[in-house]
Amino acid sequence: MTTQSDIDTAGLGAAPRPGTGIDIGAPAGGAPETEPVALARRRRSSAWRTFFRKPSTLVFGILLVVIALISFLGPFFVGDPVTTSQTVLAPPSAEYPLGTDMLGRDYLARVVYGGQISLLVGFSVALLCMTFGLLVGGLAGYYGGFADTALVKVAEFFQVLPGLVLALVAAALLGSSVLIIVVILAITMWPAVGRIARAEAMRISQLGYVESAKAAGFRGPRIIWSDVIPNAMPPVLVATSMTVGRAILVESGLAYLGVGDSNRPSWGALLNSAQAYMQSGWWLALFPGALIFLTVLAINILGDGLNDAFNPTVGRVK
Repeated sequence: MTTQSDIDTAGLGAAPRPGTGIDIGAPAGGAPETEPVALARRRRSSAWRTFFRKPSTLVFGILLVVIALISFLGPFFVGDPVTTSQTVLAPPSAEYPLGTDMLGRDYLARVVYGGQISLLVGFSVALLCMTFGLLVGGLAGYYGGFADTALVKVAEFFQVLPGLVLALVAAALLGSSVLIIVVILAITMWPAVGRIARAEAMRISQLGYVESAKAAGFRGPRIIWSDVIPNAMPPVLVATSMTVGRAILVESGLAYLGVGDSNRPSWGALLNSAQAYMQSGWWLALFPGALIFLTVLAINILGDGLNDAFNPTVGRVK
Protein backbone atom coordinates (compact mmCIF):
# COMPACT_ATOMS: atom_id res chain seq x y z
CA MET A 1 0.00 0.00 0.00
CA THR A 2 1.36 3.41 -0.89
CA THR A 3 2.18 5.63 2.07
CA GLN A 4 2.42 9.39 2.19
CA SER A 5 6.20 9.09 2.47
CA ASP A 6 6.28 7.17 -0.82
CA ILE A 7 4.32 9.94 -2.49
CA ASP A 8 6.50 12.66 -1.00
CA THR A 9 9.64 10.82 -2.06
CA ALA A 10 8.30 10.45 -5.57
CA GLY A 11 7.41 14.13 -5.88
CA LEU A 12 10.16 16.03 -4.09
CA GLY A 13 12.01 17.15 -7.14
CA ALA A 14 14.61 14.43 -7.46
CA ALA A 15 16.52 14.12 -10.70
CA PRO A 16 14.44 12.49 -13.44
CA ARG A 17 14.62 8.72 -13.37
CA PRO A 18 14.40 6.68 -16.54
CA GLY A 19 10.91 5.46 -17.18
CA THR A 20 9.11 7.74 -14.72
CA GLY A 21 7.33 9.62 -17.45
CA ILE A 22 7.22 12.89 -15.49
CA ASP A 23 10.52 14.49 -16.28
CA ILE A 24 10.04 16.52 -19.44
CA GLY A 25 6.96 18.07 -21.01
CA ALA A 26 5.81 19.78 -24.15
CA PRO A 27 7.51 22.96 -25.24
CA ALA A 28 5.73 26.25 -24.75
CA GLY A 29 4.25 28.28 -27.54
CA GLY A 30 3.90 25.45 -30.02
CA ALA A 31 7.65 25.14 -30.72
CA PRO A 32 8.74 22.03 -32.63
CA GLU A 33 9.22 19.02 -30.42
CA THR A 34 12.73 18.06 -29.51
CA GLU A 35 13.76 14.45 -29.10
CA PRO A 36 13.77 14.59 -25.25
CA VAL A 37 10.22 16.00 -25.27
CA ALA A 38 8.97 13.28 -27.62
CA LEU A 39 10.72 10.67 -25.46
CA ALA A 40 9.03 12.02 -22.34
CA ARG A 41 5.64 11.82 -23.98
CA ARG A 42 6.27 8.23 -24.96
CA ARG A 43 7.27 7.49 -21.37
CA ARG A 44 4.06 9.00 -20.05
CA SER A 45 2.02 6.99 -22.53
CA SER A 46 3.90 3.86 -21.55
CA ALA A 47 3.27 4.55 -17.86
CA TRP A 48 -0.47 4.91 -18.47
CA ARG A 49 -0.52 1.67 -20.47
CA THR A 50 1.33 -0.07 -17.66
CA PHE A 51 -1.20 1.23 -15.14
CA PHE A 52 -4.27 0.14 -17.09
CA ARG A 53 -2.81 -3.30 -17.80
CA LYS A 54 -2.20 -4.11 -14.13
CA PRO A 55 -4.61 -6.78 -12.87
CA SER A 56 -5.24 -4.76 -9.71
CA THR A 57 -6.28 -1.77 -11.81
CA LEU A 58 -8.80 -3.85 -13.73
CA VAL A 59 -10.28 -5.52 -10.64
CA PHE A 60 -10.47 -2.54 -8.31
CA GLY A 61 -11.20 -0.06 -11.09
CA ILE A 62 -14.24 -2.10 -12.12
CA LEU A 63 -15.25 -2.40 -8.45
CA LEU A 64 -15.07 1.36 -7.95
CA VAL A 65 -17.02 2.04 -11.14
CA VAL A 66 -19.73 -0.45 -10.11
CA ILE A 67 -20.07 1.17 -6.67
CA ALA A 68 -20.28 4.62 -8.25
CA LEU A 69 -22.87 3.51 -10.82
CA ILE A 70 -25.01 1.87 -8.16
CA SER A 71 -24.81 4.97 -5.97
CA PHE A 72 -25.67 7.51 -8.66
CA LEU A 73 -27.97 5.47 -10.93
CA GLY A 74 -29.47 3.24 -8.27
CA PRO A 75 -32.03 5.83 -7.08
CA PHE A 76 -33.86 5.37 -10.38
CA PHE A 77 -34.43 1.68 -9.58
CA VAL A 78 -34.89 1.53 -5.80
CA GLY A 79 -37.73 2.68 -3.58
CA ASP A 80 -38.16 5.74 -1.43
CA PRO A 81 -35.52 5.81 1.35
CA VAL A 82 -37.86 7.58 3.81
CA THR A 83 -41.02 5.49 3.41
CA THR A 84 -41.77 3.60 6.65
CA SER A 85 -44.51 1.22 5.47
CA GLN A 86 -42.36 -1.93 5.50
CA THR A 87 -41.80 -4.44 8.29
CA VAL A 88 -39.49 -3.17 11.04
CA LEU A 89 -36.02 -4.78 11.15
CA ALA A 90 -36.77 -7.37 8.49
CA PRO A 91 -33.60 -9.31 7.60
CA PRO A 92 -32.33 -9.44 4.00
CA SER A 93 -34.72 -11.32 1.76
CA ALA A 94 -35.87 -11.55 -1.84
CA GLU A 95 -38.32 -8.70 -1.23
CA TYR A 96 -35.80 -6.53 0.62
CA PRO A 97 -32.27 -7.48 -0.53
CA LEU A 98 -30.62 -5.50 2.29
CA GLY A 99 -33.49 -5.79 4.78
CA THR A 100 -35.27 -2.92 6.50
CA ASP A 101 -34.18 -0.62 9.30
CA MET A 102 -35.58 0.16 12.74
CA LEU A 103 -38.33 2.36 11.25
CA GLY A 104 -39.35 -0.02 8.49
CA ARG A 105 -37.49 1.76 5.66
CA ASP A 106 -36.01 -0.11 2.72
CA TYR A 107 -32.33 -0.35 3.63
CA LEU A 108 -31.19 -0.89 0.04
CA ALA A 109 -32.57 2.53 -0.88
CA ARG A 110 -30.89 4.15 2.12
CA VAL A 111 -27.52 2.54 1.35
CA VAL A 112 -27.75 3.61 -2.31
CA TYR A 113 -28.59 7.20 -1.41
CA GLY A 114 -25.91 7.18 1.31
CA GLY A 115 -23.30 6.24 -1.28
CA GLN A 116 -24.04 9.42 -3.20
CA ILE A 117 -23.09 11.56 -0.21
CA SER A 118 -19.94 9.62 0.69
CA LEU A 119 -18.61 9.53 -2.86
CA LEU A 120 -19.61 13.13 -3.54
CA VAL A 121 -17.72 14.30 -0.47
CA GLY A 122 -14.64 12.21 -1.29
CA PHE A 123 -14.27 13.28 -4.91
CA SER A 124 -15.29 16.91 -4.29
CA VAL A 125 -12.67 17.27 -1.56
CA ALA A 126 -10.05 15.66 -3.81
CA LEU A 127 -10.90 17.99 -6.71
CA LEU A 128 -10.65 21.07 -4.49
CA CYS A 129 -7.38 19.83 -2.98
CA MET A 130 -5.89 19.28 -6.44
CA THR A 131 -7.03 22.74 -7.58
CA PHE A 132 -5.66 24.55 -4.53
CA GLY A 133 -2.50 22.45 -4.51
CA LEU A 134 -1.69 23.07 -8.17
CA LEU A 135 -2.43 26.78 -7.88
CA VAL A 136 -0.43 27.45 -4.72
CA GLY A 137 2.28 24.85 -5.30
CA GLY A 138 2.75 25.80 -8.95
CA LEU A 139 3.13 29.50 -8.19
CA ALA A 140 5.42 28.90 -5.23
CA GLY A 141 7.66 26.43 -7.05
CA TYR A 142 7.92 28.41 -10.26
CA TYR A 143 8.54 31.91 -8.89
CA GLY A 144 10.46 31.01 -5.72
CA GLY A 145 11.81 33.75 -3.49
CA PHE A 146 9.30 35.75 -1.45
CA ALA A 147 6.30 34.23 -3.25
CA ASP A 148 7.53 30.75 -2.37
CA THR A 149 8.09 31.66 1.28
CA ALA A 150 4.71 33.36 1.65
CA LEU A 151 2.73 30.59 -0.03
CA VAL A 152 4.54 27.88 1.91
CA LYS A 153 3.64 29.65 5.16
CA VAL A 154 0.00 29.76 4.04
CA ALA A 155 0.09 26.03 3.32
CA GLU A 156 1.71 25.30 6.70
CA PHE A 157 -1.01 27.28 8.46
CA PHE A 158 -3.77 25.20 6.91
CA GLN A 159 -1.81 21.99 7.39
CA VAL A 160 -1.67 22.34 11.18
CA LEU A 161 -5.42 22.96 11.48
CA PRO A 162 -7.12 19.92 13.06
CA GLY A 163 -9.66 18.99 10.44
CA LEU A 164 -11.88 16.90 12.71
CA VAL A 165 -12.07 19.55 15.43
CA LEU A 166 -12.56 22.33 12.90
CA ALA A 167 -15.43 20.42 11.28
CA LEU A 168 -17.09 19.90 14.65
CA VAL A 169 -16.82 23.60 15.49
CA ALA A 170 -18.06 24.66 12.06
CA ALA A 171 -21.01 22.28 12.32
CA ALA A 172 -21.95 23.75 15.68
CA LEU A 173 -21.73 27.35 14.40
CA LEU A 174 -22.83 27.09 10.76
CA GLY A 175 -24.76 23.85 10.57
CA SER A 176 -23.70 20.41 9.41
CA SER A 177 -24.42 20.62 5.69
CA VAL A 178 -22.51 18.59 3.12
CA LEU A 179 -21.07 21.77 1.58
CA ILE A 180 -19.56 22.91 4.88
CA ILE A 181 -17.99 19.50 5.47
CA VAL A 182 -16.48 19.48 1.96
CA VAL A 183 -15.00 22.96 2.40
CA ILE A 184 -13.57 22.19 5.85
CA LEU A 185 -11.96 18.95 4.71
CA ALA A 186 -10.56 20.58 1.56
CA ILE A 187 -8.87 23.48 3.38
CA THR A 188 -7.20 21.09 5.81
CA MET A 189 -6.09 18.46 3.24
CA TRP A 190 -4.87 20.47 0.25
CA PRO A 191 -1.37 21.29 1.65
CA ALA A 192 -0.26 17.67 1.15
CA VAL A 193 -1.04 17.97 -2.57
CA GLY A 194 0.44 21.49 -2.67
CA ARG A 195 3.81 20.21 -1.41
CA ILE A 196 3.99 17.72 -4.26
CA ALA A 197 3.00 20.35 -6.83
CA ARG A 198 5.57 22.82 -5.45
CA ALA A 199 8.40 20.28 -5.64
CA GLU A 200 7.50 19.35 -9.20
CA ALA A 201 7.16 23.00 -10.24
CA MET A 202 10.62 23.78 -8.81
CA ARG A 203 12.13 20.89 -10.76
CA ILE A 204 10.32 21.55 -14.04
CA SER A 205 11.10 25.29 -13.97
CA GLN A 206 14.81 24.44 -14.21
CA LEU A 207 14.47 22.32 -17.34
CA GLY A 208 15.77 23.49 -20.68
CA TYR A 209 12.51 23.96 -22.54
CA VAL A 210 11.16 26.18 -19.74
CA GLU A 211 14.31 28.30 -19.90
CA SER A 212 13.85 28.51 -23.66
CA ALA A 213 10.26 29.66 -23.21
CA LYS A 214 11.43 32.38 -20.82
CA ALA A 215 14.08 33.51 -23.30
CA ALA A 216 11.45 33.60 -26.04
CA GLY A 217 9.46 36.12 -24.00
CA PHE A 218 6.62 33.98 -22.69
CA ARG A 219 5.27 35.15 -19.35
CA GLY A 220 5.11 33.14 -16.17
CA PRO A 221 1.35 32.38 -16.16
CA ARG A 222 1.56 31.06 -19.73
CA ILE A 223 4.52 28.83 -18.91
CA ILE A 224 2.90 27.55 -15.70
CA TRP A 225 -0.32 26.70 -17.53
CA SER A 226 1.21 25.14 -20.65
CA ASP A 227 4.36 23.47 -19.29
CA VAL A 228 4.58 23.27 -15.52
CA ILE A 229 1.10 22.08 -14.53
CA PRO A 230 0.71 19.41 -17.25
CA ASN A 231 4.08 17.87 -16.43
CA ALA A 232 3.46 18.03 -12.67
CA MET A 233 0.16 16.15 -12.96
CA PRO A 234 1.27 12.48 -12.55
CA PRO A 235 2.60 12.77 -8.96
CA VAL A 236 -0.19 15.22 -8.12
CA LEU A 237 -2.76 12.69 -9.32
CA VAL A 238 -1.21 10.05 -7.08
CA ALA A 239 -1.48 12.35 -4.05
CA THR A 240 -5.01 13.35 -5.03
CA SER A 241 -6.16 9.74 -5.29
CA MET A 242 -5.07 9.18 -1.69
CA THR A 243 -7.04 12.25 -0.66
CA VAL A 244 -10.29 10.69 -1.92
CA GLY A 245 -9.99 7.76 0.49
CA ARG A 246 -8.98 9.99 3.39
CA ALA A 247 -11.91 12.32 2.80
CA ILE A 248 -14.40 9.43 2.72
CA LEU A 249 -13.02 8.05 5.97
CA VAL A 250 -13.04 11.42 7.74
CA GLU A 251 -16.56 12.21 6.53
CA SER A 252 -17.71 8.78 7.69
CA GLY A 253 -16.14 9.42 11.08
CA LEU A 254 -17.84 12.80 11.35
CA ALA A 255 -21.18 11.30 10.32
CA TYR A 256 -20.70 8.53 12.87
CA LEU A 257 -20.31 11.27 15.51
CA GLY A 258 -23.54 12.87 14.33
CA VAL A 259 -22.07 15.63 12.14
CA GLY A 260 -23.87 15.64 8.83
CA ASP A 261 -27.14 16.27 7.07
CA SER A 262 -29.75 14.11 8.80
CA ASN A 263 -32.03 14.38 5.77
CA ARG A 264 -29.37 12.89 3.47
CA PRO A 265 -27.42 10.34 5.53
CA SER A 266 -24.10 9.03 4.27
CA TRP A 267 -22.69 5.57 4.95
CA GLY A 268 -21.12 6.89 8.15
CA ALA A 269 -24.48 8.20 9.35
CA LEU A 270 -26.04 4.81 8.66
CA LEU A 271 -23.37 3.24 10.85
CA ASN A 272 -24.21 5.73 13.58
CA SER A 273 -27.88 4.73 13.43
CA ALA A 274 -27.01 1.03 13.41
CA GLN A 275 -24.89 0.96 16.56
CA ALA A 276 -27.90 0.46 18.84
CA TYR A 277 -29.12 -2.53 16.79
CA MET A 278 -25.96 -4.57 16.36
CA GLN A 279 -27.57 -7.78 17.69
CA SER A 280 -31.10 -7.51 16.35
CA GLY A 281 -30.16 -5.89 13.02
CA TRP A 282 -26.63 -6.95 12.11
CA TRP A 283 -27.18 -6.01 8.45
CA LEU A 284 -27.61 -2.34 9.36
CA ALA A 285 -23.89 -2.02 10.11
CA LEU A 286 -22.57 -4.69 7.76
CA PHE A 287 -23.54 -3.22 4.40
CA PRO A 288 -22.50 0.46 4.82
CA GLY A 289 -19.35 -0.61 6.66
CA ALA A 290 -18.41 -3.07 3.91
CA LEU A 291 -19.01 -0.43 1.22
CA ILE A 292 -16.80 2.10 3.02
CA PHE A 293 -14.07 -0.53 3.31
CA LEU A 294 -14.29 -1.66 -0.33
CA THR A 295 -14.45 1.88 -1.70
CA VAL A 296 -11.44 3.14 0.24
CA LEU A 297 -9.52 -0.07 -0.52
CA ALA A 298 -10.20 0.27 -4.25
CA ILE A 299 -9.14 3.93 -4.28
CA ASN A 300 -5.93 3.21 -2.38
CA ILE A 301 -5.04 0.25 -4.60
CA LEU A 302 -5.56 2.39 -7.70
CA GLY A 303 -3.42 5.14 -6.19
CA ASP A 304 -0.75 2.58 -5.43
CA GLY A 305 -0.89 1.41 -9.03
CA LEU A 306 -0.51 4.98 -10.29
CA ASN A 307 2.53 5.47 -8.10
CA ASP A 308 4.13 2.23 -9.30
CA ALA A 309 3.47 3.06 -12.97
CA PHE A 310 4.86 6.59 -12.89
CA ASN A 311 7.58 5.95 -10.29
CA PRO A 312 8.82 2.42 -11.04
CA THR A 313 11.98 2.81 -8.94
CA VAL A 314 9.91 3.53 -5.83
CA GLY A 315 7.68 0.56 -6.67
CA ARG A 316 10.71 -1.77 -6.84
CA VAL A 317 12.05 -0.51 -3.51
CA LYS A 318 8.75 -1.34 -1.84
